[in-house]
Amino acid sequence: MKTTIKLASLKDLKKYTDLLQQTYQSAYTNEKLGLTADCFSKEIFATDNTQDYLKSHLINNHSQKTWLAFKDHVLVGSITCILENDDEAELTGFYVHPDYQGQGVGKKLYRQALEFSGNKDFVLDIYTHNTKTVKMYEKWGWVLDVSRGDNGYFYRHWPEWPKGLKAKAMYMRLKR
Repeated sequence: MKTTIKLASLKDLKKYTDLLQQTYQSAYTNEKLGLTADCFSKEIFATDNTQDYLKSHLINNHSQKTWLAFKDHVLVGSITCILENDDEAELTGFYVHPDYQGQGVGKKLYRQALEFSGNKDFVLDIYTHNTKTVKMYEKWGWVLDVSRGDNGYFYRHWPEWPKGLKAKAMYMRLKR
C-alpha cells in the first residue's frame, strides 16, 4: 500500500476526528491514572469544545500546516506544525493509527513538519505515561525542556473529564 501525504482541510474533519479518537484511546488510556477509555470516547470527541480544537488544526496558512497520511484512501496519520514566533515552532497533533505504526508513516509526516519548521526551536508536549512515544522522540533527539512548566512537567485536565482528574505531561525540545 502506498502512503499519500496531503495538506488537511476542513472537509477532513470527520476522518481526522475518528483518527485522533482512536489513537488517543489507544495511546492515553491508563486505568491506574483514572484515564479510562471513556475519557477518549467518541462522545467526548464529538463535543463542541473538542470539535473546535480539531477544526483549528485543519486550517493551513503561513504559520500553521497540517498534513494527513492516507493509505488507499484511509486516513492513517496526521501531524501539525505551528510557527509560534520568530524563534519557535510547535509540533502537535502527531498521530499514527495503531494498525499502521512501524510502517514509516510517522517518519514521512515528521519530515514535513521538520521542513516547515525551518531552523526554529522545535517544541512539543506529551503525556508522560505515553512512554512508547516519549522513547521515540528521545531517539529522534528530543529532550525534556526544563525551562517550561515545573522543571519540564505540568498537569493537563480536559473539561470533559471527571472533576479532579489530571494527567501528568512533559514539555520536550528538539536538540538541533
